[in-house]
Amino acid sequence: MAEDNLMAKEEIYRALFEQSTDAIFMTKGERILEVNPKGCKLLGYDRTHFEKISLLSLFTEESLPGFQNALNVTLENRSAFFETKIKRSDNSILDVEVSSLAMCDQRETLLIIVRDITLRKESERLVQKERGILSALLEKSLCGILLIEASSHKIVDVNPIAIKTIGRSKEEIVGNICHQFICPAEVGRCPISDLGLSVDNSEKTIINAQKEVIPILKSVVPVTIEDKDYFVECFIDLSERKRTEENLLQAKLEAEAASRTKSEFLTNMSHELRTPLNSIIGYSDLLLEKVFGDLNGKQLKYVNNISVSGKHLLGLINDILDLSKVEAGKMELNYSEFSIGSVFDEAKSTISPLAQVKSLEMDFNLDLDIGDIQADRSRLIQILYNLVSNAVKFTPEGGKVSVYCKKSGNRAIFSVTDTGIGISSEDQKYLFEPFKQIDSGMNRQYGGTGLGLALVKQFVDLHKGRVWFTSVQGKGSSFIFELPVNGLDEMEKPDNVFKDSATKVGVSANFSG
Repeated sequence: MAEDNLMAKEEIYRALFEQSTDAIFMTKGERILEVNPKGCKLLGYDRTHFEKISLLSLFTEESLPGFQNALNVTLENRSAFFETKIKRSDNSILDVEVSSLAMCDQRETLLIIVRDITLRKESERLVQKERGILSALLEKSLCGILLIEASSHKIVDVNPIAIKTIGRSKEEIVGNICHQFICPAEVGRCPISDLGLSVDNSEKTIINAQKEVIPILKSVVPVTIEDKDYFVECFIDLSERKRTEENLLQAKLEAEAASRTKSEFLTNMSHELRTPLNSIIGYSDLLLEKVFGDLNGKQLKYVNNISVSGKHLLGLINDILDLSKVEAGKMELNYSEFSIGSVFDEAKSTISPLAQVKSLEMDFNLDLDIGDIQADRSRLIQILYNLVSNAVKFTPEGGKVSVYCKKSGNRAIFSVTDTGIGISSEDQKYLFEPFKQIDSGMNRQYGGTGLGLALVKQFVDLHKGRVWFTSVQGKGSSFIFELPVNGLDEMEKPDNVFKDSATKVGVSANFSG
């Protein structure tokens, strides 16, 4: 009967040995006496191979001393529990947990149970790596960071920038509810935990140790660390930015006020100058027409100089007044429908005498299908006059100036091309700026105030068009601008725009140069 019980126990032990999910080794000294199927599978060897190798050959060079020490502990204390590394048949390394037991009757015979913990160790290393990254982010980040427990809203970690901004020590901050320092008005209304948002990016405030309210831009995201939910709250101090914005706003308001003052001054001065100038021009023209009797040759010359100089000065004042109106947003366009050909004829009759003086060839060409345009006629003439007179002025004797207009979709494209001196790349950046001239030396060869192209840019912009140019120094320039054929867009165009009847439309200034 006792023999039967012994055999039954042996069968049970054998079944446990064979079916165990852990690797089990029976050893004596360095010899491996027996190994279960799990051991063979774990290390990739069959049982016959284990009978031929030393137990110590299964361990890495780094882990071998620790294993030998654990064996000595087992022999002394009858058992030991430790972690080590072993090698598989393919030389891959496994992290294992080992439980060793010395047999009662034979102290040199050991039962060694090995459990693969490679995945667990990998997870632990990953968690450690994440902790290291998080720690580095907390310590080195240029923004303030708080790690907050999601369930309680308690601060569990804080970085140096946040400590500095809040103005308290780490010990005074950690363990407190986050609302004690950040967003105190949002208790119970947390965008993530209470309102269900996945991310919170918003401007809030911090109350520092001196009870000062500090504006911040914060970002909060939920994270899970070791199966526990947290919020990572990052913020930057907006105090300096807010001060800069206030200073910029104040500077902008002051600049706008100065601009308005300048425009008002120019308007008033222009009015005060135009009134006597009109009288000077009017009376000098009357004298030239000999209304009050004949003048001798010298008198006619002087009176003509007065008339020409007065008209030149009046033109300059008108340009300054136009520019100040645009800058003040008070320029008005008088829309009417007219033929582009009539505008070309008028511009040609005005400019041709100037071109003839320099023996320039002048061409004005229109596409046959160009038709009519809805625009401010006087401003379009002024645009063309400024561009063509510039072309004439900067083109040497015997050169050529070409003016052309074609239709492209609902846009009319105008070009003024000359064979003049061209514009250097350095000077090109100053074009369209008021009072800027490419010929600005003390002994200038060419006249002008530098307002012509600036007004061209403003008038084209007011028509919702655009202007650009190409130029090669020494070969000439082309200035191109385009305007809508139908005037304002349908959403902006008034209902009472009729052919040959001017309709005044107030347009706010919109310019980029």
